[in-house]
Amino acid sequence: MVSTSSGARDVREMLAGVAEKAKTGCVTLKYAFSTSGDVEIEDEGFVEAQDELWHLKGDGLEIFTDSSATWFIDNASMEVIVEPAWSYADLERFYESVMAKGAVMDIDIVSESVSDKKPVSYFTPSFGPEWVITDLR
Repeated sequence: MVSTSSGARDVREMLAGVAEKAKTGCVTLKYAFSTSGDVEIEDEGFVEAQDELWHLKGDGLEIFTDSSATWFIDNASMEVIVEPAWSYADLERFYESVMAKGAVMDIDIVSESVSDKKPVSYFTPSFGPEWVITDLR
């Protein structure tokens, strides 16, 4: 188990390592995540990343990023928020902003594997007419 505790430097190193491996295959990380401070969050799930594409599925949230957008999916409420595509640098800035507010962040990488790349279409979700989609692009 790899543990990344709260430091932005550790998060940067972890993201850089994933981005490097994602150039040649599909990296899958199983994680456990928690924050403490003003807002306390606990989550566990997995992330799949290849090139600049990724898919995260946690306990309450699912996120897809392809070359055109990032989808934040709440499967329980059948709601989606769509933003411009997030890069690894955007993820790094997100983590840094959380920590700048005094939060302590712990990310434990439970397992990591690299497999053949998936079709690019895998990273673009689709939704039926019953979904509420808010497109902020």
